[in-house]
Amino acid sequence: MKPQKIFTLIIVSAMILMAGSVAWAVPQYTDKETALELARILDKGTFDRYTISSTYVQNDNINDYYISVILSDGSSQKWYIDQVYKWSRDDKLRLSNNKSILFIDNNDSRFVVLDKNEFHRLALKANIYVKEYPAGDPLENSQFRFRIKSFNLINPGETAFGRDETGSKYRYIIDLFNGINELLTYEDAYRLMKNKLIMYEPKMTAPTFERAYYVTKIMAHEQSAPNDGVSHFGIEIQFDQPIQMTGEHFPFEIYERTQYDARTKKKKEEFVLDITIPNSEKKYEVTSIENLEYLYNVKIVKNPKYPKRLLLRASFNPTVMDIPPVVYKNSDNSVFVSFFNLIDQTVLSRGMLLEAKKREEAEAMSTKDIRITKAIKKDSDFGRAFIKAAGAAKEAEGVTDVKLKQEKLLNGINLFEEAALYAESDDQLFNALNSRNQLRESFIGSVFDMVNTKLGTQNLDSGMISELMRALDQAEAFSGNQQILAKIDALREKVVAKQQ
Repeated sequence: MKPQKIFTLIIVSAMILMAGSVAWAVPQYTDKETALELARILDKGTFDRYTISSTYVQNDNINDYYISVILSDGSSQKWYIDQVYKWSRDDKLRLSNNKSILFIDNNDSRFVVLDKNEFHRLALKANIYVKEYPAGDPLENSQFRFRIKSFNLINPGETAFGRDETGSKYRYIIDLFNGINELLTYEDAYRLMKNKLIMYEPKMTAPTFERAYYVTKIMAHEQSAPNDGVSHFGIEIQFDQPIQMTGEHFPFEIYERTQYDARTKKKKEEFVLDITIPNSEKKYEVTSIENLEYLYNVKIVKNPKYPKRLLLRASFNPTVMDIPPVVYKNSDNSVFVSFFNLIDQTVLSRGMLLEAKKREEAEAMSTKDIRITKAIKKDSDFGRAFIKAAGAAKEAEGVTDVKLKQEKLLNGINLFEEAALYAESDDQLFNALNSRNQLRESFIGSVFDMVNTKLGTQNLDSGMISELMRALDQAEAFSGNQQILAKIDALREKVVAKQQ
């Protein structure tokens, strides 16, 4: 298939998707069965500052049902489905027992209920997050497993994180070990639980991404002698560590772009090939390849749209590239991108494209005060756990022995996470996790002070090297801040340099 044809197919597909999209609008009415279930769910919830005292179902005709409610102030109101949808998304309408009503299909009156307590208890223990990629993403239909570093609830009153493309507010943050921060809506949380995309595994047996891979080098492999009318050449991509990916994880895109030549002051059309490299970043300068057969200006570039992704980008001659490239893993630390030249054009009639497809498919810092507010009931499971955690945090204050201080901070961190498991509301969960995060900051600051103090000595023995490295590893596990992580890397290098 010629690149022009590939490009045309991409454009046509995009137009079909655009034509098929419609404005989202939850219906005003629903059927009798759905209305009865909705009335049951809404009972004893809250609307603004009022409790929903009772609910019942009414209809305008045999098919169109809505909800009538009586609030704790004695007022009676008619609630239509599209109003329930809007109020629930804006937190004006809340269900009892810290649950949330969700309309997964914005064109449908049917709904589901998210038990937020069930989700956060799962997320606090989980160590695996399976990421799915939406339509339009080059990694569409792929699934990758990532190791979770930390789970946090966004402050219920915070608006800076915004909403997704459907208008749903972002509610949670999952920090991954590779440096990506995943923002989740309630709909995302429901999907993760329903599809078992967030979980705890004592031992990770399936390939799981931790830190991002560094691309260290790209190597040109010259064209081979023709075999059965086909010759091939390739580019090898080398990484700093063994990779948990196969060839099918490296999708490619072909497009035409206009370049402006400042020297000639003329525009120039060129075809570009982008091969996505997942879970990767560019730490080192990677030497580009100026020319290789019908490719030129081959280089590794950062993906401007997606974090922790790189692109192998090349411009090419569209009149020569007859067959799309094939990517396959050829060693633990590298993949090979194979390109083809058709010497004998009759090869196409013998199914060369099909063979290429078969080959591809076969590739398998300062201490902060912690106060107990009146809102925390001492006689609840959460209250008792929170007070115990706050007491442990208080014990760490004023401790001058570094190791003892770090032990007490770690104990407080663990106890606040236990308290979070007992949380029965978003406010309780936020209080517990915010307190935990404050202790994490204190722990990281303590580690930095300890390491810098030890670096002031002449040499470090192997035991001290190991102790400092463990402390820095723990500090890294407590932060998703890129500046903090860069400082940790710099301190690691200094510690190693001090080794006797």
